Amino acid sequence: MITTLFQKLHFIKVVAGRFFKILFRKHKKIELLQLEYDRNPIFQNGYLIINYRFKNAIYYGFNHNKTLEKQIKIFDLTNIEHEFNLIVYGFFQKKEYQIKIEPQLNFKSQNFKTKFKNLATQLEFQQIENINIPSLNIKQKKQSILLPKIKVRNHPIIFKSNSFNQNDFI
Repeated sequence: MITTLFQKLHFIKVVAGRFFKILFRKHKKIELLQLEYDRNPIFQNGYLIINYRFKNAIYYGFNHNKTLEKQIKIFDLTNIEHEFNLIVYGFFQKKEYQIKIEPQLNFKSQNFKTKFKNLATQLEFQQIENINIPSLNIKQKKQSILLPKIKVRNHPIIFKSNSFNQNDFI
C-alpha cells in the first residue's frame, strides 16, 4: 500500500513537471517523431519491442496501463492482445495510435533429457613436457632524483607619485 502511494506520488510529480515544461512552449501540439515496431513477429511466444518518441507528450497509455517511459517498451506476446491502442496524453489533448500485430508461427518448446549411450568412461591423460626456463638475473640500481635549483629573486616595488596640492586636484 505504501509503495503504491509512493508510485502514485512519483507519477503525479513527473506529470506535473512535464506539464509545466510544455506550458511555456510556443507549440503545445503532440507530434509523432518515431513509432517503430515489428508488425509481423515470427513467434507468438516471443517479445514485441515498441520504439516510440513524441514531442510534447506527458505520459502514455498501453492496454489501460499508464506509463512514463519515453522511448522503448517491451511486451510479452503471450500476455497482450494482437490489437491494442497506444494513447499519448499531452497538454489538454490525447492521440491514439492503433498497434496491430500478426504473429506467424508458434514455437513449441518442451522439456527434454539427454541420454548418453556407449560413452567411454576411461580417459587417457597425456604428460605435459617440462619446460626449463633459464635463470634470470635481475640487478637493481640505486635510483636518484635530480631536482634543478630554483632561485627566487625579490624585487622591491617602488611607487613614484607626484605630490600635489588641493588646488591642483580641483
